[in-house]
Amino acid sequence: MSIRNRNRVIAGGAVALVAVTLGGVSLALADNSVDGQEISGQMTYYNDSGAGACGTQVDAASEELVAVSHEWWTSANPNEDPLCDGVSVKVSYEGKTITVPVKDMCPSCDSGHLDLSQPAFEQLAPLDKGLVKGITWKFVTADGSDLTPAATPSGGTAPAGPHTGMGFPTRYAAPYVETWNSPSALEEARAAGLKYATLAFVLDGGGCKATLNGNTPVTDEGWLAAVTGLRGSGGEVIASFGGASGTELGQACDSVEALREQYRSVVDAFGLSRVDFDIEGAGLADKASVQRRNQALAGLQKEIESAGGRLDVQYTLPSGRKGLEADGVALLQDAESAGLRVSLVNIMTMDYGGAVADMGQAAIDAATGLHGQLGQIWPAKSEQELWAAQGNTPMIGVNDTPGETFTTADAELLAKFAVDKGIQQLSFWAAGRDKACPSAGTLSEDCSGTEQEPYQFLKTFNTVNTTAPGGTAPLAVPSGPSSSPTATESPEEEPATLRDAMVPASPDTTTGSMRMGGVAATSGKTIENAFTTGYTWFDNTPRGSAQISDPVVHQQAGGTGTYADPITVAVGHSNEGGKDTLDYPAGTRFYIPKVRRYFIVEDACGDGGSPQNGPCHSLDTAPEGATTWLDMYVGGAEGDDEDAVQDCTGTLTGLTTAVQDPADDLPVVKGALFDNGKCTELYDN
Repeated sequence: MSIRNRNRVIAGGAVALVAVTLGGVSLALADNSVDGQEISGQMTYYNDSGAGACGTQVDAASEELVAVSHEWWTSANPNEDPLCDGVSVKVSYEGKTITVPVKDMCPSCDSGHLDLSQPAFEQLAPLDKGLVKGITWKFVTADGSDLTPAATPSGGTAPAGPHTGMGFPTRYAAPYVETWNSPSALEEARAAGLKYATLAFVLDGGGCKATLNGNTPVTDEGWLAAVTGLRGSGGEVIASFGGASGTELGQACDSVEALREQYRSVVDAFGLSRVDFDIEGAGLADKASVQRRNQALAGLQKEIESAGGRLDVQYTLPSGRKGLEADGVALLQDAESAGLRVSLVNIMTMDYGGAVADMGQAAIDAATGLHGQLGQIWPAKSEQELWAAQGNTPMIGVNDTPGETFTTADAELLAKFAVDKGIQQLSFWAAGRDKACPSAGTLSEDCSGTEQEPYQFLKTFNTVNTTAPGGTAPLAVPSGPSSSPTATESPEEEPATLRDAMVPASPDTTTGSMRMGGVAATSGKTIENAFTTGYTWFDNTPRGSAQISDPVVHQQAGGTGTYADPITVAVGHSNEGGKDTLDYPAGTRFYIPKVRRYFIVEDACGDGGSPQNGPCHSLDTAPEGATTWLDMYVGGAEGDDEDAVQDCTGTLTGLTTAVQDPADDLPVVKGALFDNGKCTELYDN
């Protein structure tokens, strides 16, 4: 399509130099396996001045410093984050290397993107290059030395006490490893490429006592050593409680206090930041144990996080082909009532009760059903957040329900779906079965019974792994007596997720309230000097088609401007090596106070046959000082006065304030920007 006036974010666009309250990410540099490794990414520059994220005044026009992605920060108050404690970044580009201190946060950067101060950027590349790809960088000490890994506690083979939650990226595969096998099973899988593992299962050993498989102490030196070995290679573990056999502790312990103590013993023994609860069968039907478990976990989560740690809790639940059964939904609703923050809902896409010809598609159908169910339980969460809060666990090969076989082709299909949708976790049952049986079609605990190479399912699922740090956007936010607000939150405020980071704007000089563009600042990144233009039904090729390039909500440009039905906006993009990359990912929401409407990135803007070279990407024809160019779909239709519609685009054109990743409760004037022969009213006040 050919559209006039299309857009982009300026390379080196100004970054808000403010403290940001984040939830859902945890960072401890010494525990992060990525910290000592080089990261490939890109860089921009900025030249603003103000209060940096580490609480000191910075001037990016004159000082050498760097703003790193919000995804690397862990503390509720960024001023107290480990990144502010003498950490620097060593960045290299085309044979040049510099080391600059971390003094600021970039709310709009992904994990590999650095926003350097102007003087630092100029040492590596001329300013007119703007966005520079192909850099490498890593975290270092102030003098450029590598960071020193945390020491293993004396006399132990695994970290004591809870981790800070750094070991998991935003998307990963964590197959189940059976603890009734030797610890060497974990080591063998690691040698085959396993990075993240789910240890199955922690069960009651009798009398409300946490054990591996119901018979092995959680302090077993063999398993602790195997876990340490996995972490030493950059991996991490999840302990899974429950399963189809044995007794989960929630049923064995008769008090919330005793149950919390047993859960804590496992967290401490393995140094866990994440625990999984596979609740099925009698355990799922036992409502008293469901309530007791949720209350114990909510208390433990509060206890650990009030001490500066992190504990993510996820549930693994049975699924039909349309999602969770009623008992699973009820369990999650009870978790919310108990004040438990559930980070992930993992469905078992297996044992549907009858023959299934296409197990890969069945897993996708179940995930789609789950997505809708989670949206009903937590309606305030965005589409992306709901997908990111999912896990999916098939049983590889021949299942124990006749007529179900999950093949390597099914694995490839599910892995692609997980990447496309942003599903956080894939798993499978189980690592010990990831090899062919002597004869195909065999149901066995020791092999898959389908044609495959050794560890082929692991290698396929590993394709979802990303190095982007910091894992989960919580689904449920504690609101009851068990909630534990951080130092920068009041008990009434909802902790922000990565996507809904709280970014204070400048105080209103009259009222003292935090405002941006006349709208109370409750979330997102404030973008000053955004250049807004408009395109219309008449501008498309073929004329009137309104087709868009990256459909998210609409198949054709449109929308009414509500949070649920935002208006299509087009942004600049680049095309390198045959890969088209939008300046903002498809699905990114904006709110523009000037028109009091929400917008969503669904289109690429540019001119003629080379849209990546258009003004929206380069800002060559934007007004001086423009930091972002957003091309809004104005509307229009056959029968409308074309001149009136184009005059409307002129009215909307100019520099204004925009909010990236806004809250969902900002004031809205519903409707297309041009509707019923009239252009929308502006709200410049």
